[in-house]
This record gives sequence, C-alpha cells and structure tokens, in this order.
Amino acid sequence: MSTDHEIIQCIQAAFANAQSVKTWLKEEGLLHEQYKAKKINENLIVLPLAGDGKLSEQQSLQLIKLCSSYQSIQLPPQSLQTRRHKDSNIAQSLHEAIATLYQKRTNLPLSSSLASEIPRHWIKHDDLILLSANAFTSQEWNVLGDELWNIICSVLDSKRLARNSVINNDNHRTPNVELLVGTTSWVIHVDNGIKYTFDITKCMFSPGNISEKIRISNFNCRDEVIVDLYAGIGYFVLPYLIHAKAKLVHACEWNPHAVEALEKSLILNKVRERCIVHFGDNRQHAPKFVADRVNLGLLPSSRSGWHVACAALRLDGGGWLHVHNNVNTYNVARSERKNFWLQWGSKVASELESILNQIHCNEYSWKATCRNITHVKRYAPHIDHLIADIQCTVSTSSNTE
Repeated sequence: MSTDHEIIQCIQAAFANAQSVKTWLKEEGLLHEQYKAKKINENLIVLPLAGDGKLSEQQSLQLIKLCSSYQSIQLPPQSLQTRRHKDSNIAQSLHEAIATLYQKRTNLPLSSSLASEIPRHWIKHDDLILLSANAFTSQEWNVLGDELWNIICSVLDSKRLARNSVINNDNHRTPNVELLVGTTSWVIHVDNGIKYTFDITKCMFSPGNISEKIRISNFNCRDEVIVDLYAGIGYFVLPYLIHAKAKLVHACEWNPHAVEALEKSLILNKVRERCIVHFGDNRQHAPKFVADRVNLGLLPSSRSGWHVACAALRLDGGGWLHVHNNVNTYNVARSERKNFWLQWGSKVASELESILNQIHCNEYSWKATCRNITHVKRYAPHIDHLIADIQCTVSTSSNTE
C-alpha cells in the first residue's frame, strides 16, 4: 500500500509548452528540485511539483494561460529520474570525453586547474549551447584546436557552440559572445508560447521575467494602445500583442540590434501589423497622448522615463503606468517588507502625480494611485525587483478659477 510520501504530485502538459511551463514553475518555487521532467511521448511531458503540489487559484489560472490545459497526476518516485543524477552524468561524460582527448593529444593527464574550467552548467538556445565566460580560458586548451569544441557539441547534442564573456560597458549592455562552432549566431527561443529570435552576440535574453510576462498575458488589452518605453527584443511587447491582444503597441528602443531582433520576432509571430517601432531615444521619439498603458521595464530604475511615460498617457481618460524598479530593503525586517513595498509604491504614485500636473500646467486635475505591487524576483541580496501598477485618472475640470 502506498503512503503519501511515496507519491509525487505532477503536472502533465503539452510537450510544446514544456520550456515555458518549467521556467514558470521554477520562478514560482513549484518545481521539484530532486526529480527531472519525464517525457511521456512526442506530445506530453510530466513535471514533478515540490511539496504537496497544490496550486493556488491564481497559479492555476496562470498555468492555463501558459499551456491552454494541463492535468494533475500522481507518480511514484521510482518512475522519475533524479535531477542530480542526470545532470552529474552529463557533466561527468563531458569531463571524461575532454580528459581522454587531452591525454591523447598531449600524453599528459588533465590537471586539476584545467579540469575546473570544464563547465558543469550551460545555457541552451535552440540548437546552440552557450558556455560561461570562465570555461576553457587557459592557453593549454589551444593544443586541442577545434576538436575540443566538436566533442562538446557531440556530448551535449548541439550543432552550435558559443562562449560568453564580460558584458560590454556600453549603453546597450551588449553581450560579448564568441561563436565557436557554427556559422550563424541567430537563435529562436520559445518562452510563454512566444517565439523570440535574436543574435546572441548582439542581444541578451532574460528568462527571469517569466512571471511578469505571464501576468501581462492575463491582461485584457483588446481595445487598448500600449507604449513600451524600453522594448528591447520584445520581452513585454510580444506578450501584450499575442496573449493580451492589445490593439496597438508602440515599441521604443534605441539599440539597433534589439530593434532588428524585435522586427524579426514580430514577423515570426505574425503580429507585425499591430506594432509601431520607434527607433531612438524615447525622450525624442515616444508618442504623446495615445496610451492606455505605458510599460517602464528598465532596471535598476525607470525614473529617467517617468516624464516621457506621463506625457504618453491619453488626455481623455488617463491610463496605467507599470513602473519597474530595484528597491533596496537592506534595513527592512522580513516581516515588514511588504509594507515597505507598499510605501515605495505610494511614493512613486505621488511623484508621478506631480509630474502629470506639471506637464499639463494644472490645466487638468490628475490623480495617480498605486493599485498593486508585484515582486518579480530577488535581483541581488536585499535588492527586490518590483513593479508598481499606477492608475492615473484625469478630470476635465480646471484646477484654476
């Protein structure tokens, strides 16, 4: 007879949605740390859940939005493969293959210092493996030539290989990536059912914002015009268009490589006709008085875009400002953190209200209210990535006699 601790609660979903569902579960702290996902067939995958596996009503709604439908099932642990076992097998296989190659070419055993440069983790985009910046940096590896890269591709089952480096110190945070195997650095990354295409040597992809992408996907924007002041490769532009069904999105971006990627992704997802891309500094190129919502997704602070965002709101009804910011909670007790977040949101609303009335020279009476605070993730120790949803309303009555 089975007991409760012998059963693992799982979610069975479409295999096509596996990557986005897995990322979301991990962000929510719902993904089991010990057991790996189990592919049932070409169409279905099972994802083990942590704890009792119970989802809140809101989490269930988000999951349905993410994968259309899913089924809760129970599996005995012996039917699942442990995460640590499989990961260590792949890393061990890579280590053994490289050590064998090195000894064959040099007649020397692999030193511990060189062994420490063989990665145990990597990022996969499409059929491309992206290695970390500290992988294979010593000159001793040069003796292996392209054989080293080819054997990595073979073990990791990839066609292309690249290595990361320090992000360039420019206004675009351009990645510094070297393509080691392959002829093209363009990839397609599927996230939340959306296809993002970009050049990994020119643009970065941040999977950490999946919870916010899902939240946006749950908005009903069918009759709304959106302005995204920091569009990038379309992190939030595409969820607004594809899932929230926005009538029109104005995408502002000054990085030419990100704009190229955004344009390609718009076409790839067949939503190009509902997006206007404004290339250049949003302080000069953002549209005015058109938006029902303005997205300000810039970190560590979007403050530089607050005046631009306020000027983008419609005059006849106001709208919403979704303000991203990193907030320092170093001296805040854990029990007081949520209250501190709310205080921060109220301060943001108060400042935005002042900006709105300044822009319009007090011709109209504007009111800004913080309606919600979303905690996206812990950006760093004592640094929280927050989003304040600020509702801005306007009265046509003048403030002056």
